Amino acid sequence: MNQLKRTIFPEIRVLDAAGGLVEYVASDETLDHYREIIRADGWRFNHFAKNAPFVDSHDYSTIEKLLGSVVDFRVEGRKLIEVVKWEPEANPIAKIGFAMTQAGHLKAVSVGFLPTKYADRYKNGGADLAAQIAELGLDAETAKRVSCVYLEQEQIELSACIIGANPAALARAYKDGVIADGDIDLLAESISADTQKTARAAEEDAAATRKREQRRAWLGKLENQITNL
Repeated sequence: MNQLKRTIFPEIRVLDAAGGLVEYVASDETLDHYREIIRADGWRFNHFAKNAPFVDSHDYSTIEKLLGSVVDFRVEGRKLIEVVKWEPEANPIAKIGFAMTQAGHLKAVSVGFLPTKYADRYKNGGADLAAQIAELGLDAETAKRVSCVYLEQEQIELSACIIGANPAALARAYKDGVIADGDIDLLAESISADTQKTARAAEEDAAATRKREQRRAWLGKLENQITNL
């Protein structure tokens, strides 16, 4: 499977404002809007433990997107608890994000992970999924909505959902004086750069598609000519 991303509006605690430490409930066993459940005891950190990046909106293409690191991760009951060390002095975007977090405007984190074991309605005739639903003790209405339960999953990164994810939070933070005009300018520049990068990638994909279509059309004509010889 490809990397999946699941966002939760978690319980958060600022543990050390001076040190940039914030504790998040990064995931739990509630049914999400994808109609899926992630089992807490299935979290694996084999790769994550080597680096444990905390990034902006699942983008780790450049060091500019690195907001800090996850310094502690553990499973407690049915929750994945992670402690993040923001680096506001090293990254201007992290400075904005941490200020918004302290002020209560930024609460969403999103876990990027690779599922390695799951139960759904198709595997084993749905028997494994039914067993998971029973084990979770879901009510009948919730049980009907479940399409998949992830049993084991490898965490890749943890993301703050800042830019574009919650514009209302940005507006409230600006109104409350948490972020200033310069911060808005910085975010606008970052969003513009990301948009331009996406547009360029789309144009390159479209150009590559046109070339493939032209190549197929030319080969088709050539094949017809050879056939008619």
